[in-house]
Amino acid sequence: MKQSPDTIVAASRGYLSARDDKERAEYRSVLESYDGDFDAVVRAVKPVPPTKPETGWMIERQFTSPRLAGKYPRQPFMLYVPADYDPSRPRGLAVWLHGGGRGAGGTLKSIHEDDPGANKVFEESGRIVCWPSAPPDYYCWSRWQLPEADEYLADVIEEIGCHYAIDPNDMILAGHSMGGMGAYHMAHRFSDRFTSFLAAAGHWDFACWRALSGTTMWLCQAVNDTILFHRHHGTDIEFARLARRRLEESGIPCFYREHSGCHDKISEAIWVLREWLDWNKGRRRDPFFPHVVAVSPRGLGPRTDFRRHKVPLAAYENHTDFHSISAAPHTRWVTIDGIGKETIIFDMVTMSEVRLNVEEDWNNFALTLKRKHVPAGAVEAHLNPDGSIDVTPRNVTGFTLWLHPKMVNLQDVRIRVRGVERFHGAVRPSLATLLDSYLRRRDWGLLYPAKVTIADDGTWAKNETIAER
Repeated sequence: MKQSPDTIVAASRGYLSARDDKERAEYRSVLESYDGDFDAVVRAVKPVPPTKPETGWMIERQFTSPRLAGKYPRQPFMLYVPADYDPSRPRGLAVWLHGGGRGAGGTLKSIHEDDPGANKVFEESGRIVCWPSAPPDYYCWSRWQLPEADEYLADVIEEIGCHYAIDPNDMILAGHSMGGMGAYHMAHRFSDRFTSFLAAAGHWDFACWRALSGTTMWLCQAVNDTILFHRHHGTDIEFARLARRRLEESGIPCFYREHSGCHDKISEAIWVLREWLDWNKGRRRDPFFPHVVAVSPRGLGPRTDFRRHKVPLAAYENHTDFHSISAAPHTRWVTIDGIGKETIIFDMVTMSEVRLNVEEDWNNFALTLKRKHVPAGAVEAHLNPDGSIDVTPRNVTGFTLWLHPKMVNLQDVRIRVRGVERFHGAVRPSLATLLDSYLRRRDWGLLYPAKVTIADDGTWAKNETIAER
């Protein structure tokens, strides 16, 4: 029996708000049978921003949307909304990750007052701008790399989208110092959500740069970030120089800017911030980007900690544990369904020893790029001009490709895995599948109404890395 539009919309809302798969199963048959206008249903279930919201600076804004109200009492966010904001015209969003270190960091009010020059540049950008609060932690110096930071950032975007019309395909992210480290991390974790990233005065420890396919990286670093016997090498310019080299070697678009200032704040290189914002005007994320490299887990070490040793203020020492980096199975239109028992290779960078008051150590500081065998999996997928898809899995047990009519002809989908055809045929679009694609990332710009799941047929394991762990 044909369901009424109201019934379909109610079922879709119930599906999206369900707590688990068991609750969603109650609605699935209704959604699977629907063959009407999917876009109309999406418009009906998406949040509708108020017609006259608050504009200007909101220094400490709490979460008030139905799903998120009260979830982060210790992590409000700061928001700037241009005075000419119009709910009928979605705006681009810029996210700025603040610096800090261990603890809870400064208040958002102090962050706002600390760099008025940067505030002015953001105001002039025409974007809605958000300053989220890094998770409090009294052990970790790089709190934007903590596992809970990813969910918090996604929730911040969802919260803003409930109150303001933001364009999901026009979002950018930047950060300075601890925020610069966070930008390196979030570029790995959210390469599919942000058009570009700016990492200023940051550092990195682990990287799989190919996972940034589909986005653009900007790097900004001060030549004088390190000061003899005063400021250590934790964010030395060599981190950015090495990242630039590896990004270029990995085929990821990169813009690199050095400046003659110190670590201090982004105002030391305000021209870079302005250039980055201007460069992003008119650029948009492509949900159907034809080259996807899904890697799980991926990102920087969540417990990177410059712990002092031997004597007070002695050389900073990196302490990391890749095994605690969270899984990240979803990237654009690819999902990794399981990890195998082998490894893939990441970049890992280590620092030379710099002893207190030993000038030779300070002058001869160096980074060493190493190959790190990581218990992780990867799926590289290419959407070809003829509509076929070539996939190369490595150390995964299966994967799912999420498909859209703008990507492929759903009546004639052809998928090759390592050159061998594994699927050729029609794929039926489903409203349930489309809603599942939203729930992967809670991103209204990454919606796919069809999917194909392919499992390892016994030919993928090639023992091309080290032995089983």
